[in-house]
Amino acid sequence: MNSTPQSFPPGIDAITFTDGLPGFEECRHFVVMSSPTLEPFMCIQGLGEDAPSFLAIDPRLVVDDYRCELGESDRTRLETPTGRPLLWLAIVSPDAGGAKVNLRSPVVINPETMRGVQVLEGDQAYPLDYRLTAG
Repeated sequence: MNSTPQSFPPGIDAITFTDGLPGFEECRHFVVMSSPTLEPFMCIQGLGEDAPSFLAIDPRLVVDDYRCELGESDRTRLETPTGRPLLWLAIVSPDAGGAKVNLRSPVVINPETMRGVQVLEGDQAYPLDYRLTAG
């Protein structure tokens, strides 16, 4: 692993995913971007050459009573005690029928420490491919 600190352009607050995101482990630094033209979606954009980007949405906009618990290891990686506000995002995958959202494995970001994780042991009651509908 490269231990040299990565520097970013001034004004960029990068979120560090210590383990990367599944399938994209080599990319450890991301920014979350929003735009009025993109709402209610956001973009999770990796930093660096050939970095991935993901469309995301607050899962509570998809399921009103959405709840997902963080395990102790995820809390440790986020450097957050219980009860602190966190940003929860669900990754959206466009397809021929519109789009699906992964409610089982949300991305969680601690805005205080700028650390992020993707919950891999999420609530099995939520699907990996929940169909988004207009409305």
